[in-house]
Amino acid sequence: KDLTARNRRLVEVPYTATLSHAMNTLVANSISALPVAAPPGHWIGAGGSMIMESDKQTGAVRKHYIGILTMLDILAHIAGGENLSDLDRKMSSQVSSIIGHCLEGLS
Repeated sequence: KDLTARNRRLVEVPYTATLSHAMNTLVANSISALPVAAPPGHWIGAGGSMIMESDKQTGAVRKHYIGILTMLDILAHIAGGENLSDLDRKMSSQVSSIIGHCLEGLS
């Protein structure tokens, strides 16, 4: 069976995206996790990783993948804390502050 027959482009969100934007991206693409990209040199990746994306022509680093955001991270963020009723405020949080709420996103 050909594993690359339905090969799609990588779906990602920037580190400044809100949880609401990330959740819409997850649902629209029928996926349960997505990488979070940031400018190079400002972040340490999850688990100390340094996964970079370079420009194919110049070789210059364009993106640094700083972690994976999962549905479980989003649910843990929504359910955590004292004020469960403030969903709008929680969904407007940046994804960079949510990465790693669950241990799976740190590996």
